[in-house]
Amino acid sequence: MTIQKSYPYILIIGSIIGLAASFLLTLDTIKLIQNPVADIPCNINPFISCGNAAISWQGHVFGFPNSILGLVAFSMLLAVGVMLFSGGRAKKPLWLLANLGLLTAVAFVIWFIYESLYSLGSLCVYCMIIWAVIWPLFLYTTVWNFKEEHFILSSLKTKTQNKIDMIMNFISRNYIQILIIWYLIILLLILFQFKDFFFN
Repeated sequence: MTIQKSYPYILIIGSIIGLAASFLLTLDTIKLIQNPVADIPCNINPFISCGNAAISWQGHVFGFPNSILGLVAFSMLLAVGVMLFSGGRAKKPLWLLANLGLLTAVAFVIWFIYESLYSLGSLCVYCMIIWAVIWPLFLYTTVWNFKEEHFILSSLKTKTQNKIDMIMNFISRNYIQILIIWYLIILLLILFQFKDFFFN
């Protein structure tokens, strides 16, 4: 199945998974706001604990729970996925905006992974689910935009456009390998940082 055919399914399934994780994390965060010592199901042990992330400043970067951003973003992506699945089409600006939004989400996830591993010292199950879906959503959206020629911009000089095309060609040919490498890097970082927990 080509990426043009599989992309709507990826967008819908990934958005539903991300939306569910964001919703559950929001519910648990509300419980902790009401009662800081509440027993929430994602607090499994000192290593896997959503509570640490939910009550930290890193979990409220903009003054409200980060999971609310997930509720909004994944709902929007789900709507776009349903539109695409139903045969609807959107103009280039919407797709470029979706790509930019997902790129921002990837940057935010990378930052939060760093904070989780090296500052908070624990992992949030729901956060990890969101990490797991953000990267393929971004990657597949990028490849989709390239296949649909949305990265061809008349305002760019030929040399700049050729560089963009070269990078996009590489990504479109190797996106599965890139996806696997991303997961392996995150897994190795987790295993190395918490080696005492895993190997003792």
